[in-house]
Amino acid sequence: MHIVMKTSDAVKAFKSKAKVASAIGISKQAVSQWGDTVPEASALKLLRVDPTISHSQENPKASA
Repeated sequence: MHIVMKTSDAVKAFKSKAKVASAIGISKQAVSQWGDTVPEASALKLLRVDPTISHSQENPKASA
């Protein structure tokens, strides 16, 4: 299972990049480097803090 979360959804939930960073113990600069999608490890941490953040779960395609 792969968690996909948009950075904009995380920031919307916490109201600022600084608050997103504080919630999971990283720097605001690290959040600024995410691009459009939150890295999966950070997304999982954010969901532990606030499980209501918009996200999706994708099943990786099985390799043949």
